[in-house]
Amino acid sequence: MKKTKGKLKVPNMDFVNIARNEEGLIVGGISGSTYLSSLEIEVLWVQEDYRGKKIASRLLKEMEVQAKNAGCQIAHLTTYSFQAPHFYVKQGYVICGEINGFPDDIRLYTLKKQL
Repeated sequence: MKKTKGKLKVPNMDFVNIARNEEGLIVGGISGSTYLSSLEIEVLWVQEDYRGKKIASRLLKEMEVQAKNAGCQIAHLTTYSFQAPHFYVKQGYVICGEINGFPDDIRLYTLKKQL
């Protein structure tokens, strides 16, 4: 078994952040968890009427800061080609994996970002 030199001391944590409109209704949210000093973004969602208002960018950045403050060094996620790969690239993520073979030429991407 290989030693980790103590770099895996970041505890496993779950993060959930939400965005609310002026009336207090939830219009977006993000969830993720930490493992092996990394943050996995599991879900990022913004209600359609509120897209294009930088809500997703703020939610993502907030979670990245929380994870970095907890000791995470990298963030990663998966997204389909019909979802938001270009959004994540704009946020500094790099495509590091691609799976094809889905119907209609759909692809599944894995992306990562140094925190």
